[in-house]
Amino acid sequence: MPYAVNVKTSWWVVIRFTALRLLLFGFLWLLIQLTTPLRGLLAAVVALLISGVISVVVLDRQRAAMGAALGAFFGRINARIDESTRAEDEADDTQRLSEQLGRRLGEGDQDTQAETVEKNE
Repeated sequence: MPYAVNVKTSWWVVIRFTALRLLLFGFLWLLIQLTTPLRGLLAAVVALLISGVISVVVLDRQRAAMGAALGAFFGRINARIDESTRAEDEADDTQRLSEQLGRRLGEGDQDTQAETVEKNE
């Protein structure tokens, strides 16, 4: 499901999704700490797994919006790289053609000079 992306708000979408994921994790970690015998790292791992599963369903819209924002961001970067590559290729092609033309003109001048020397002798 594609979402429209506004460049000015694209980073807020990423920040909002990240904040919601952290809040969900923190809430579940605290809930596990208070209601189960699990403590410390084990509670954090369990909270991470449960929050990941819940966020797949609950934060689907936010994840899709974040994906669209990041896709647009990296798409703009790729477009700039492609444009730069095209400009560089055009400059290289122009230089190569001018060198070839210069060589051809130089060869023609050498032939003309050789004919002139032969006529003068």
